[in-house]
Amino acid sequence: MEFLVNELNIHRNTASKYLNQLVDIGVLTKHKLGKDNYYLNTELFNLFTY
Repeated sequence: MEFLVNELNIHRNTASKYLNQLVDIGVLTKHKLGKDNYYLNTELFNLFTY
């Protein structure tokens, strides 16, 4: 999320909204670790791990 905030010069809430929309349509998966959320492009990740 910090990458989006910094690179797109948007507010953290806006970045979260965009990322959650990508989760909703199945592009990303959301993983909670502690109090932070991490977003993963599973299909891209699988290309690099197989």
